[in-house]
Amino acid sequence: MKKIIHIAAQEYMRNVLKGSFILALLSIPLMIALGVGLALIITNLENDSSPIGYVDLSGLFSDPIELSEQDWKVEIISYETETAAREDLESGKLQAFYVLSQDYDTSNEIHLYYQEEPGQNATRQFNDFIQLNLVAQRYPELADRVVAGDNVVLRSVDGKRELPDNGPPLNIILPLIISFAIVMLILMSSGYMMHAVVEEKENRTMEVLITSVSSSQLIAGKVIGILMIALTQLLSWTVFGILLILIAGQGMGIEWFQEAKIDWYALLAIGLLAIPTFITASALMVAIGSTVTETQEAQWVVSIFMLLFWLPLWTIGMIGDTPHAPLPIILSFLPFTALMTISIRNMFVVVPYWQIIMSAIVQILFALTAIWLAGKAFRLGMLGFGQKISLKSIFRKPVEVRE
Repeated sequence: MKKIIHIAAQEYMRNVLKGSFILALLSIPLMIALGVGLALIITNLENDSSPIGYVDLSGLFSDPIELSEQDWKVEIISYETETAAREDLESGKLQAFYVLSQDYDTSNEIHLYYQEEPGQNATRQFNDFIQLNLVAQRYPELADRVVAGDNVVLRSVDGKRELPDNGPPLNIILPLIISFAIVMLILMSSGYMMHAVVEEKENRTMEVLITSVSSSQLIAGKVIGILMIALTQLLSWTVFGILLILIAGQGMGIEWFQEAKIDWYALLAIGLLAIPTFITASALMVAIGSTVTETQEAQWVVSIFMLLFWLPLWTIGMIGDTPHAPLPIILSFLPFTALMTISIRNMFVVVPYWQIIMSAIVQILFALTAIWLAGKAFRLGMLGFGQKISLKSIFRKPVEVRE
């Protein structure tokens, strides 16, 4: 057991101190922070909280109803004359002002004056201000309803999923985000495993190690070390995600993050599928690393792995439209595609529990097969230094190694 722990610690330290690991560790948080930052910058550029004014020549708004201050941040100021409004615009007190024509009730004619185009929030607010007061003059009880507009909610056939018209809430897309992060972890961690095996095979370190530890201890130590690396990344990303939710929800008042909830059913499905998928990918990487002679030869295999893992994202539109169609169900059972496919399906419907259980069983069977394959390839790799190991030889050639 001490040897396994020592190998795991060596594998962990050897990888976490690399610049590539630090870059990979920061990649997802930096991408998310960059995306959120760009969204906030674009929003700030489109909006302006400076006051706007209006000159009512029609007399329809002599006693206007003000919009709720808690919902709107742009002050609307009434002016008696256009000259007074223009002076404040030129002095910078206003971002823009409107002039309602004398026959506004019949012509709907409004003139807008500005030095720089007003923010979209100011334009929307003034439109709501006009609607509110026009409706209030005729139907006071409907004024607030008109300003509120419609609220379309998309509901799945089974009634268990609801998507508001302003986008899916965080609790719906959170499992998909977690699945995305786990897939990234699997690809990076299994990649570490493959490169470690290939490098040790190239410099013949493997032959030295195998004189003091058994092949099973060596593989176990490496798997534990890679698992520790994955957990380090997952913990770092989790802390970043919690900080993001707290900052965006409490500090910035973004409604999505304020109403964040956890879909435990979806997270349980992710957990059941993530572990065997991680084992399958890592074991296959060990097998591949044992069969090739140089690191460059294994690069194309990583590309195939990435294509398989991201395949569900390419079909997300079809999965969303028909989550219970044959293809989404098939992808829910296949290795590599099951994790992401079920997460996508859970955004739109509640995936039946029997499908999740059956998928987990299938992934476990694939994981056991991959472990067996990795063990065979590893033993052949030790015996065939400098030679490529064919898939045929793994399945047919009996190998006896005394430990």
